[in-house]
Parts: sequence; C-alpha cells; structure tokens
Amino acid sequence: MTSIQNRTLEFQQCVKTFNKQLNIKTNIAPTCPPSIKSDFSKKASIIAKDIARVTQLLRKLTILIKDTPRFNDRPVEINELTYVIKQDIFKVEKSLKQLQQQFRGGTGQVDSFNKNVVNLLNTKTQGVSQSFKEILEIRQHNEISQRSRQEQYAADDTNDFNYLTLRNQKNSISISENPFSSSTNETVTADTLMLPESSQLLLLEEQSNVYLQDRNRAVETIESTISEIGNLFQQLSNMVSEQGEVIQRIDSNVEDISINIHGAQRELIKYFHNVSTNRWLMLKIFGILIVFFVLWALVS
Repeated sequence: MTSIQNRTLEFQQCVKTFNKQLNIKTNIAPTCPPSIKSDFSKKASIIAKDIARVTQLLRKLTILIKDTPRFNDRPVEINELTYVIKQDIFKVEKSLKQLQQQFRGGTGQVDSFNKNVVNLLNTKTQGVSQSFKEILEIRQHNEISQRSRQEQYAADDTNDFNYLTLRNQKNSISISENPFSSSTNETVTADTLMLPESSQLLLLEEQSNVYLQDRNRAVETIESTISEIGNLFQQLSNMVSEQGEVIQRIDSNVEDISINIHGAQRELIKYFHNVSTNRWLMLKIFGILIVFFVLWALVS
C-alpha cells in the first residue's frame, strides 16, 4: 500500500518562486520604453505650452492693433510685443526640429504616435505663424495709410506756410508804401506778423518729419518681420511635407507587405488544391507504401 505525502508547502513555494520570477520579468521589460516616452511627452508638453502662450500674446497684439485709435496706437508696446512673439515662434520652431530629429527613424506603434504628435504641433505652429503674419500685414497697411495721411497733412501745412509768407510780404509792402507810418512801426509790425505763425508752422513741419521718419522705420521693421515669418512658415511646411512623405512610405510598405502576404496565401491554397486533387500522385504514394511494407514483411 502506497503512502500519501502532503506536498502543499512545496507547491506553495513553487508558486511563490514563479510569481517572483514573473514580477522581475515584468519590472525589467518596460524600464526603457517609459523613460523614452516620458522624455518625449515632457518635451512635447513644453512645446504645446509655448504655443499656447504665443497664442495669448498674439491675441493681445491683435487687440492692440485693431481696437486702438489710429493716432494713439501705442507703437512702443506693439513693437515690443511683436519682437517677443517673433522670438517665441522661432524658439518653438527650433524645439520642433530637435524633437523631430531625436525621435526619427522608428517604425513601431509608439514611434507612429510620436510622429502624429509632431505633425499636430507643426500644424498648430503653422496656424500661429500664419495669424502673426496676417496681423503684421494689417499693421503694415495701417502704417502706410497713416504715413500717407501725415504726408498729405504736411503738404497742406507747407501750402499754408507759403500763403502766410506771401500775405505777410504784401502787408509789409503796403506798410512801407504808407507815408504816415514810421520805420520803427514798420519793423515792429512786420516782426509781429512774421514770427509767431512762421515759427509755429516750422515747428509743426519738424514734428511731422520726425513722425514720418518713425513711421517709415516701423514699416521697414514690419516688412522684415513679415519676410522672416514667411521663411519660418516655409520651413514648417517643409517639415510637415517630410512627415507626410514618411507616413506615405510607411503606408506603401504596409500595402506591399499585405499584397505579398495575400499572394503567398493564394499560392499556398493553389498548391494545396493541386495536391488534394491529384489522385494519380496519391495512388503512387500509396503504392510505394504498400511495396515498402511488403518488402519489410518479407525481410523480417
């Protein structure tokens, strides 16, 4: 009669050992991918926050340009805000390039997700750059219209100055022809007629010239900024097109693989069909087996 032994403790120890080994494997396996994924997620979130901040600044710049009066448009604040937005957009574009180069070349599901995130950030940056370019064009149009009005105003002031000069000259001539007026009165009258209005007009003309020079410099700055943003927009478009080409190549490779798999499957089915329908071959194989069995029986 066989004896029965209780091996419950041994079974529990085996289960504990197996669970420990399983936990070690599951802890070791995902150590590398989460670090890479977290690094990508951190950088992508920083870029997304920068894009959101630039969007807020762009909204503020739009309000300053569109809602302020034309002759009280706070040009210093607008220029400072324009410079900050331009630098932030270039910073975002540089970060996107670094992120794209760092996580390029993979073909897995995580790499495909990273590429989609980069494409989304590129699209948002393109939208911000396009909006910035449009608001700068509005600013440029306003500056040009203000400059034309100021030039017209300066031309009117020059005409008024010439008219007053001619009128003062006529008054001085009429006073000199009057025999009842003295030379002292002539000088005093001419001075009182000439000095106040002419000095005011000259001062206005100088101020208008300074204002026009400032506006010309502002227009030149806006034009250079628009051209830089245009170049940046072109670079972002190139990045998006490159990502699109990579995705198209991946899709074409997947389609080729699918076509090859279906072709191989068709060939295997065809071969299996040929083998199953070839009865003569089956008879040959069956005859060879019978002959081999007979020879083996005779020899044995």
